[in-house]
Amino acid sequence: MFDPLCLTPQEKLVLDNFLNGVCLIDKTKNIVYWNTAAERMLGYTQGEVINQICDNEIFTQDIHGDTLCNERCPLCFRGSFEPSTTITSLRHKDGYRLPMQVRCIPLWDHENNVIGAIKIFDVTYIREDIDLKLKELGQFAYLDVLTAIPNRRYLEETLQEWLQPNNRRDLNCAVAMGDIDFFKNVNDKHGHDAGDLVLKKVATTLRKNLRSADIVGRWGGEEFLILLYNVNRLQLSAKLESLRKAIEAGEVEYNGVFIKVTMSFGCTMPRKEDTPTTIVARADEFLYKSKREGRNRVSIAEE
Repeated sequence: MFDPLCLTPQEKLVLDNFLNGVCLIDKTKNIVYWNTAAERMLGYTQGEVINQICDNEIFTQDIHGDTLCNERCPLCFRGSFEPSTTITSLRHKDGYRLPMQVRCIPLWDHENNVIGAIKIFDVTYIREDIDLKLKELGQFAYLDVLTAIPNRRYLEETLQEWLQPNNRRDLNCAVAMGDIDFFKNVNDKHGHDAGDLVLKKVATTLRKNLRSADIVGRWGGEEFLILLYNVNRLQLSAKLESLRKAIEAGEVEYNGVFIKVTMSFGCTMPRKEDTPTTIVARADEFLYKSKREGRNRVSIAEE
């Protein structure tokens, strides 16, 4: 186990590239590390939080106003401690609170003494929003029945929320359109039942290879729209390449025949003047760039 007071350059590089916020705390409750994702999510720079006590205004209260410093904290309770996960809210530097999922994990020395803790957190309202809408309005309102993922209606409404001025400053997000290559050939050669299995397989593969905060939905036909939250351009390219390779590696068995497909992607990040229509159109434009250049590839708009 590494010492939170002495990160190696390699450990710091790994944590600095986490998509989740990461905060390391020593045994006296001082914050000793604050990664770039934490800066981006909550607005506080490393210089503003390093050497500050962890039970400050950022972490003091949960979503109900109750204190987060209790007997479950590894720095308050000196006995055995298991990692815990809490749905709570953390305070942004601008004063408002963001719903978060916070994972708290104790750190031990070689003699099994608690010497600190690591907090890993990420915005959770996107996933909760899906679940809430499916429960309140009925799953058929926002669910694609065939693939069991969100449908176009849900994607359009979520995009509208993402692009609201109050949300835009906190969302370093991207929109990607993916299309199954030569899908018509699957239906023509193997029938529509086989085509439906392929659509289900692609939906499952995309969902399993995305983070919980990301959203993938069926836009229509063999097209899937992916909304990626809290991602920069370098991470975006790597993530879409991993999705492309996952689709390429998969297969569906139908009547003793193994069917393999590939997928082309077009992607863009939001621009100041974007609406849901313009950002999807631009993602679609770069999807067709991938198609023109040979399919089974990723094209990302220059920002």
